[in-house]
Amino acid sequence: MKAACINRYGRTEVLEITDVDIPAPEPNQVLLQVKAASINPRDWLLMRGIYPFKKLAEPFPIVLGSDMSGTVIEIGANVTTLKVGDDVFGMQPIRGKFGAFAEYAVITESALSIKPPGISHAEAAAMPCAGMTSFQTIRDLAKLMPGETILINGASGGVGTYAIQIAKSVGAHVVAVCGPDNQVLCKNLGADETINYKTENFEKQHNKYDVVYDVIGRSSPKKSRQALKRGGRYVSTIPSLGMVWQSGLSKVTALLKLNKQQTAHLTLVKPEGVDLAEMAALCLKGKMKSIIDSRFSLENTVAAFEKSQSWRAKGKIVIEIAN
Repeated sequence: MKAACINRYGRTEVLEITDVDIPAPEPNQVLLQVKAASINPRDWLLMRGIYPFKKLAEPFPIVLGSDMSGTVIEIGANVTTLKVGDDVFGMQPIRGKFGAFAEYAVITESALSIKPPGISHAEAAAMPCAGMTSFQTIRDLAKLMPGETILINGASGGVGTYAIQIAKSVGAHVVAVCGPDNQVLCKNLGADETINYKTENFEKQHNKYDVVYDVIGRSSPKKSRQALKRGGRYVSTIPSLGMVWQSGLSKVTALLKLNKQQTAHLTLVKPEGVDLAEMAALCLKGKMKSIIDSRFSLENTVAAFEKSQSWRAKGKIVIEIAN
């Protein structure tokens, strides 16, 4: 089968499309014919050899990609909830092999959900990592409540576009920080207010936000403290090695108290098929959709990686592998 692989760590010069063997599913896995996959920063951090969870974790060649949508063509001996022919989508666990940027991939049953018929494979493949990051953050860690105010820093990217919609589905007041060219997009997704980061610094505001959700790591707990209300929560998706160590690799962990009333947290997404199913339900209700910046073929994976590394994508970058 064709796959996007690396045989050493580096920039996109190490990425090549080559033939590899079709993997065989383990007892708790299924084999998918991959229809679409999406790029996350973890993919090119792994390519560079600086993704803290995966460096040296598996032998070369490494097939990149963790988010995927496709059709089940074989099931492992212990699989009970899926069958051959099911259209599914999901994300590889951090400790498992990735492999989404290929014509076929194996993935754990519990990390998958049935793809709703009203959502394309490209839209479904865009959702798992970015969508679940915001879904789990807002529900489990920030514990966002109706009527609270959440600021989303980096709102026009993949994680941010889902965060706006999920926060609105909770009933929160949403403030989106983005560039001037993306303010209309954020408003159309449901943001109540937008802040142009080029002309206004939210960190200088006082006692305004119940939650600061920093999806790009451009702020910090210390810098955001002034803008948070009493009882406010700062959440980051960008892990430093120290934060990862303190978190113990759990899904969501409170890392420190900013003072007696405020806390700071790190989000580490965990693949959960049940969470994917809840997000799919939001999509079917018209409360959430995938924003796709651009689509590439498997043969053009290098160009897709270059676009992702620019940090200029509006929403997600998708690699379409099979019709």
